[in-house]
Amino acid sequence: LVAGTFIAGCTNTNAQPSANSNTPAVKQASTSPNILRMADLSAITSIDPASSGVFVTEKAMITEPLVGATQDFVLTPKLATSWKQTSPTTWEFKLRDDVKFHNGKPMTASEVKFSLDRTSKENSNSRQMADYKDSRVIDDHTIEVTTNKINPILPAVLHYSNFGIIHPDSLDAQGNFSIPVGTGPMMYDSFDQQTRVFTVKKNPDYWAGTVKLDGVVFTSVPDHNARTLAIEKGDIDFTVDLPYNEAERIDAIPGINVEKYLTPRVYILYVNFDRVPLQDVRMRKALSLAINRKDIVDHVLYGVGQPAKGFFLPTMSFGNKNLDELPYDPVKAKALLAEMGYKDTNGDGIVEKDGQPLTINLITATNRPALAPMLETVGSDLKAIGIQPKVEVMASAAQTDRVKARTYDLQLVASNIAMVPDPGYIIPNWFKSNGISNSGKWKNATMDAEIDDAYQTVDEKERLAKWNKIEADAYDLLPVIPVADYGVLIVKKDTVQGYKFDPTAHDYALGYEITITK
Repeated sequence: LVAGTFIAGCTNTNAQPSANSNTPAVKQASTSPNILRMADLSAITSIDPASSGVFVTEKAMITEPLVGATQDFVLTPKLATSWKQTSPTTWEFKLRDDVKFHNGKPMTASEVKFSLDRTSKENSNSRQMADYKDSRVIDDHTIEVTTNKINPILPAVLHYSNFGIIHPDSLDAQGNFSIPVGTGPMMYDSFDQQTRVFTVKKNPDYWAGTVKLDGVVFTSVPDHNARTLAIEKGDIDFTVDLPYNEAERIDAIPGINVEKYLTPRVYILYVNFDRVPLQDVRMRKALSLAINRKDIVDHVLYGVGQPAKGFFLPTMSFGNKNLDELPYDPVKAKALLAEMGYKDTNGDGIVEKDGQPLTINLITATNRPALAPMLETVGSDLKAIGIQPKVEVMASAAQTDRVKARTYDLQLVASNIAMVPDPGYIIPNWFKSNGISNSGKWKNATMDAEIDDAYQTVDEKERLAKWNKIEADAYDLLPVIPVADYGVLIVKKDTVQGYKFDPTAHDYALGYEITITK
């Protein structure tokens, strides 16, 4: 399983529809046979790229960022042709001069400034990652961006989908967001607020080349089994992340093919540091040693993924290449618990301390197909070393509420690690005391200082060495516990041609070269 590389799939033909299903009806945008019917695993709740860039930029292809990235996570020009740092806190971006918005108006530095200002105002996480202060129009195709302090990863942050560029016509007369008017290969067509069906249509004047699809219909189908039935029945042409145990069966159906990729996401256990036992690194190491990662990959993920080895994928050039897979050693895990004073004094298989059994409350959400069975397996692994697991699976909103209330011990999530393709994105977010994604409230003054130092280091070689050291330290201290690298299933009809997997995307990204053949 290799990031960005085709792994499995067949070229079956003559698909036959299956029996009736309860899957959502798919709305046709037109009578054209070149309309791609998508079943997305997430509910479409917003079409504003400042808050929902993953959908609007990556999936719907309406907006585009200034900076692109290759499958090897190397930055490339997109709407910006080049960039350079002109002072410790200023960057100059040169813009393409051949780009038009969907309203026919040319893209200039004024619209780029409008978009950067707006995203930074509307999205505090994006503003914090960019450390955005303001921007200045130098000429029609040159913009200067100023950060509050030195930020060597600003170009990588401007690859982030929430920084998709829009025209001010996206807002209504009162200044409220209305519809996205971008520069991408697809244009906004319709959005049904009740059914959450979203349609886009071809941009006939796309700057990068001829758009082959006439449009795309997106239907929200969060239920994993319902997406499976929809592709079997022929209601949709393309979807992702069916239940992994169904991959081989679906791939064997004539007319459907299943491809497996590694994507920049990792299954991790966030640790709640409000819980006193979890503040002891020996406890966190015992929990990690108890987890049989290979068994999870083989029997829960069905090979769609791999045991975690560090916090980044092996294909990412900036990850620490000296880190090994975290070991599975239940004997050592039990020894660490005993060292902390936990012993099974009554022979019931659960260790106690001061008369209290050691119970760990594990929570996860239902939004991705492997989370629930993976958490059950982790719970079984913990019970094997004498810990009483309390496993709870719930809706994403309920999980968020539990995290805010601090009423859990470990939460299993599938976290993206490279929406900004740089270690200066995820390491500060996870491991700094005020990190955006530090939901467990990990605090380490030494690590905070090292992160600040690495973040402001300009020399690339020196900077990478500092990030690698911090990654190694975190791998030892385990403020989060990595379990497995995320594998994604791309499931599509054989008639869908021209799709290229983008490993830098949140789940998947479509492209203007996709078409549907007869």
